[in-house]
Amino acid sequence: MFTAKFNDRKRFVGQASGKRKKQLALARIAEQEKSTGDENAPREVGAAECVVLDGGGDAHFSHRLQVEPRPVLCDIHDNQQEIEGASASAKKLRRFSGADDLQNAQVPADVPAEPKRTWCIVECGQLNSLLSDVKCPECEAGHLTIRVGESMGLSQELALCCDSCQYRRSEFSSPRESNRNHMKNVPFDVNKQIVLYSHEIGSGYSSVEKLCTVFGMPVMNKSSYQRIDKKVNASILAVTNVTLVETVEHVNVAYRQTFPQGRADVQFDEEDEDAAWEEDDGILWVDVAFDGTWHKRGFSSHYGVGVVVDVLTGLVLDFSVKSTYCHTCAMNKEKLEEMTPAQQLRWEQQHRAECSINHQGSAKSMERDAALELWGRSVERHNLRYRTMLSDGDSTAFNAVAAAQPYGPTRPITKLECTNHLPKRMGTALRKAAKDERLGGRGEGRLTKEKCQRLQNYFRSAILNNLEDQRAMEQAIWATFFHVTSTDEDPHHDRCPAGPASWCFFQRARAEEQPPPPHAEHNGTALSREVSHAVLPIYRRMTNPILLKRVAHGKTQNSNESLHNVMWGHCPKEIFVGKGRVEAATAEAVAKFNRGNFALAQVMDHMSLPITDLMEAALAKKDKVRIQKAEKATAVAAVAARRARCAGRQRQLEQQEDQEGEVYGAGLMGDGGE
Repeated sequence: MFTAKFNDRKRFVGQASGKRKKQLALARIAEQEKSTGDENAPREVGAAECVVLDGGGDAHFSHRLQVEPRPVLCDIHDNQQEIEGASASAKKLRRFSGADDLQNAQVPADVPAEPKRTWCIVECGQLNSLLSDVKCPECEAGHLTIRVGESMGLSQELALCCDSCQYRRSEFSSPRESNRNHMKNVPFDVNKQIVLYSHEIGSGYSSVEKLCTVFGMPVMNKSSYQRIDKKVNASILAVTNVTLVETVEHVNVAYRQTFPQGRADVQFDEEDEDAAWEEDDGILWVDVAFDGTWHKRGFSSHYGVGVVVDVLTGLVLDFSVKSTYCHTCAMNKEKLEEMTPAQQLRWEQQHRAECSINHQGSAKSMERDAALELWGRSVERHNLRYRTMLSDGDSTAFNAVAAAQPYGPTRPITKLECTNHLPKRMGTALRKAAKDERLGGRGEGRLTKEKCQRLQNYFRSAILNNLEDQRAMEQAIWATFFHVTSTDEDPHHDRCPAGPASWCFFQRARAEEQPPPPHAEHNGTALSREVSHAVLPIYRRMTNPILLKRVAHGKTQNSNESLHNVMWGHCPKEIFVGKGRVEAATAEAVAKFNRGNFALAQVMDHMSLPITDLMEAALAKKDKVRIQKAEKATAVAAVAARRARCAGRQRQLEQQEDQEGEVYGAGLMGDGGE
């Protein structure tokens, strides 16, 4: 057994806070005002600053929209000040910083200390060159050479032979776990590690086969790979289960520190949305974000995954993998058709425990069923109740969970909207209206793609700027609508903010007692009367008070989206796999997402694989780089630059499409090919 102290990772966490402050200071010093085609429209803002994109794709900070960074959904208690100002990755890793020493495992006294491991790739001719002057220990005349014998996977027998006598001594190129329990087919360490490597790179047996082919080594038998792969999957799931247990402990501590006075009665008070709920039975109410993802695109996947993430800490609490495919069932389909009903029943009973199918229905219903399963077992598995569902609203998952009443009729569940997805729904509705009702085109006041994106950004800004006031949020959204539909003859700027610092050119001119400038020169997102009447129902629907109340918390599903990226990196969507591989990839992603890359060391320890000093340093470095990237990505200057680049690329693409015209589409070539 290997005991490693991973507490060195503490020194990597939170080092970017000073750098981030410096970036903020430099960004404020470099702020500048540049005129744009639509300089007076409400701008898209970040979480802490008002970032304005100008016509050239550059960014600056605006004084017109004064937005102070504020806590949303909950106010962080003073006891959590040590994690304030850090990125989400730094916060998560810091929570586990004291628990990554493999539970302070100690080597039993009866187990001898293992020699230090050092792996390297060596060509046997190089070893023979080193042994060219070494004499045989028996005859003391012959020379020793290394001959390669049988191979067991990537582990090969190396025989030290004398060219003059019968001296021969052999060892395999890789050690393996001592067979104390007299188990059959105890795998060599190198074989276990190469299978684990295939998990890390998101590939399968083909990657091992290609590696062996390139180096000219014997290829591991596929059945051996599959046998070891099952053990790797089991180790990953075991480590992830331990991680989730510890995650629940950290979540409990975080809620009690954040809400020291947050105890409530059994009855659920829907008006008090900022309280932590803990009933007399000791079960804690937590706010969670839920989202589903699929192994294949186009809703034709055999596998779907639902994940629950705690909103306060950003830690994954639970996940569920749904499958409609079983390889064993598919391979025995013809045999089952030839069996009698009694034989089929007997076969199904024997196979039921190993069958991978756990979902009946379409791929679209996997997200709904996963939500029902996760909410249904939250109390039994984690002693938690999920009181909210922060989701994108693309499925009926919330409706199904609310109807199921997993915690009883007196404990309802509240729906929350993602502040990123709701503006996207606005943009999607506008683009759909422009296409279906033919509102686009080159004419003045038409609803172009660029205007749809701007209106989407204005909608998002109105939400983020008024998180604490739902009425003000609704007024701000309508202000953007009437601003872009105003003309010189019929201005509608009464809802726009008043004063000389207003983003509305009309209100600024009024405050300065100047005549209002022409709309054509200052309203680059102007919509014609026809277009405004067509999009009015969209604005009415998107300003529904119930909908705005669901988004007033200001939270997003970014944690879920980030986890999906890690998950499918371990199991690419282009590769056909079984349910076990999807489940292992999800579990490994969850462990790394919560604990960091040191989860890999725990998997190796569970597989009785020693960890070298180089490996420990590499894992620590990966976590350090992860935190540094997260800190840099969340810096205001970096966010502004990233949005500017994205806007510039989008603007350039639209200009190229306008210049080229329609060059790609169904049937453009013509029926006759002429």
